Amino acid sequence: MSDRTFVTGFKAFLKVGQNPSETLAEASARRHQTLEVSYRAVDDFLASLEASTFDRLLMIGVAAGRDHMSLELFARNIIGKTPDVRGYAPFGQIDKEAPLLLSATLWTPDRSARVLMEVPHARASMDAGSYLCNYISFRALQRFPDKHVGFLHIPMPDKIALDDQQMALSRILEILEAPDQADDQSQ
Repeated sequence: MSDRTFVTGFKAFLKVGQNPSETLAEASARRHQTLEVSYRAVDDFLASLEASTFDRLLMIGVAAGRDHMSLELFARNIIGKTPDVRGYAPFGQIDKEAPLLLSATLWTPDRSARVLMEVPHARASMDAGSYLCNYISFRALQRFPDKHVGFLHIPMPDKIALDDQQMALSRILEILEAPDQADDQSQ
C-alpha cells in the first residue's frame, strides 16, 4: 500500500529558510518530491504526475503561524497577492470555470476521525490559505478527481519538534493506507 502513496513537500520560501515540509516528505519512506514554491513548478509537477502511478497524494506545506498539524478539508478557488519565489503573483481566482471550493478526497470521514483521535497534534481546518499550499491542493483535486488527494499543513519545528512531526506523519500515513471502513462496506 505504501508504494501507492505519493508525498510532496516544498522548498524554502519567504522567511522559511529550511522548509520542514521538505524534510517530512523526504523522511516519509514514500515516493516523494519537493517542489519550488512557484506556481509554474506546481503546474509542471501536476502535469507530469501520471494518475496510474499512485492512489493517494498527500501534499505537505508549512503554515508558520500555526501550532498544530492541519488536515485541510477544502481547497479554495483563490490566489492571494503574495508573489511566489519567482516573483509571480496571479491574484484572483484559480479557475473562473471551477467551483469556489473543492473538498479534499483523502480525508474521508473515517480517516479524518481516526487521525484526529490518534494524532495529538492534528486538527481539521477549513482554510488552506491563499498561497501555494491552497493552489496545489485545488489544482491536484481538479486534475485527479478519482484519486485520494489531500493537503496537510504543518507548523514550524519551534512549535512542534520535527521528530514529533515525523512520528505524527508516520501514524497519519498508516491510517491513510489502511482500508477505509466505508471502502470495506461497499465491497
